Amino acid sequence: SFGGAVSYAATDKLLLHTPSLLSASASLPSLTRYGHVNQRKSDPLLISCHAYSNSGYDRPRVPMMKDLHSVEEVIVTAYEHLDVMSRSNIGALWTRIVQLISQRQPRQRGESNVGEISFEDMEYMLYTIFDDTTDGIEECNVRELTTIILGMAKVVKKLQQQGNRRGEDSSRVILRRLLLNKEKKPNRDLLKFLANASMKSLDQFDARSLSNLAYAYALIGYVPEFDDGSDLFDIVAMKAGIGKEFNEQDISNMVWAYATVSKPHTDLFEAMGDQVVASRHLNEFKPQALSNIVWAYATAGINHPELFEKVANHIVKSDHLNQFKPQNLSNTVWAYATAGINHPELFEKVANHIVKSDSLDRFNPQNLSNTVWA
Repeated sequence: SFGGAVSYAATDKLLLHTPSLLSASASLPSLTRYGHVNQRKSDPLLISCHAYSNSGYDRPRVPMMKDLHSVEEVIVTAYEHLDVMSRSNIGALWTRIVQLISQRQPRQRGESNVGEISFEDMEYMLYTIFDDTTDGIEECNVRELTTIILGMAKVVKKLQQQGNRRGEDSSRVILRRLLLNKEKKPNRDLLKFLANASMKSLDQFDARSLSNLAYAYALIGYVPEFDDGSDLFDIVAMKAGIGKEFNEQDISNMVWAYATVSKPHTDLFEAMGDQVVASRHLNEFKPQALSNIVWAYATAGINHPELFEKVANHIVKSDHLNQFKPQNLSNTVWAYATAGINHPELFEKVANHIVKSDSLDRFNPQNLSNTVWA
């Protein structure tokens, strides 16, 4: 069951039942245009493009999700335009929700373009958007599919990190009900449904899509298993080795994902490491990507001396390490020590950078501990 409201059926559809508050109502909510909401507490609010299609008006353009400034505004806007939203728009919706719930302080209600919305109305709109997302999964191309999966996974991760908070926005409460179970773990029915949808089109996945798919499931610590005994990470590893060229971020995300879920596929790690070594230089690799790569190999226990040598030499030749965050430096030297790779010049470079720092306030206790341990 899914929050008491969803079942997984043999038709590969995720069935979302109408919230009880609406099933108890004899009439549907009234149609209202976004931006002209004059809500009455006695009437649930329904904003839908059916209002346009049934009245002869031109359908509205879908606003850019990146231009919206609160989760409520995203939900109301998406609900208003749901009938004309593409699968790409749906992916952008989940991506924008991640960005907004990651903010420390929510936007003040007075600055929002929507009026005050009751919990019941917010629940109805979010459930409808969620239903549209899952019903339209098979219409997605691979980029749209992985964008939706990654967006949902990031929302799950943020909700878990934030925990339940007193006075929390209704949208966050409802998102928890949709994406987490009662034990505050990721909703496996939903994630298995999305994994099954991915398997149907996996042959079409490019390197970026494969990387994002693995990263999404590793982020929430879930490894979907299939009836033949294989799992998502086994199958993705096989596909990744078939003539795929990964860029620096794809490589970083891929090896980080497999190390995080303790799936050390030797052939995959060997192929990813060989691509790094074959690069003319590592200038395109961001510090966090380099740090994640060596961390992943050390964590997975995969030996690739040429990879460690190339990354270390690149860092040593850098003019300075100001672009490296304390955690990047800490994870890097930890990785070399854990892997048993001796590279004195790397350790000296990192040590000198730390000594020259005005203060160690940017280093948290774990960073410092891992660094001196290494």
